[in-house]
Amino acid sequence: MHWYQLLLFSVYIITVIYIVNCLIARQIKRVHFREAAVYITTMAMLGVFGEVFVGSVYHALFGHALWLYRVAPVHLGYTSYYAPFIWGALGFHIYLLHNYLKARNVEATLHLALIFSLETILLEILGNGSFKLFFGHYLFYYLPGDLWHLTSLQTLPFYFPAGIIMVKAVRHFKTDPRFYSIMCLLLAFTLVYLAK
Repeated sequence: MHWYQLLLFSVYIITVIYIVNCLIARQIKRVHFREAAVYITTMAMLGVFGEVFVGSVYHALFGHALWLYRVAPVHLGYTSYYAPFIWGALGFHIYLLHNYLKARNVEATLHLALIFSLETILLEILGNGSFKLFFGHYLFYYLPGDLWHLTSLQTLPFYFPAGIIMVKAVRHFKTDPRFYSIMCLLLAFTLVYLAK
């Protein structure tokens, strides 16, 4: 897999996310870089740390992996060199969606966590399905076949608490966006690219 293919796929995913969120809001969405960066970097960091943690816990409990990355895998395939970009794209979606939901007074942590857990399943199907359509193989492969190996309903018990952590982290990180965005980037970079 060439780096330019992953770059083009990233542009595709970001474009689809932006267009879908504009359609949901029925208007062109304005992006405030500093606030968007908090969501993007927070999800990039939480995503890769969460993958390694949940992947390890799931394997310890059940004796096999729940998923394995097929593109640039690291940490036993629980995450990937490309994963920070995928999780960052999810962060961009959450940024756009949370602004829309906030305007409709949907701000309760549990509601946002539930939306996160359900939407992440849908976005994994969209992202992994698109990747398979464009490149002929999975970006990540879920061993359970309940949702065609694109994702799995078995992730829901993990995504809901992850959603709570994400909501609380983003709210706190907004207090100092520059510091926390840099911190999240450094932590994600260290885990994915430096830790072996």
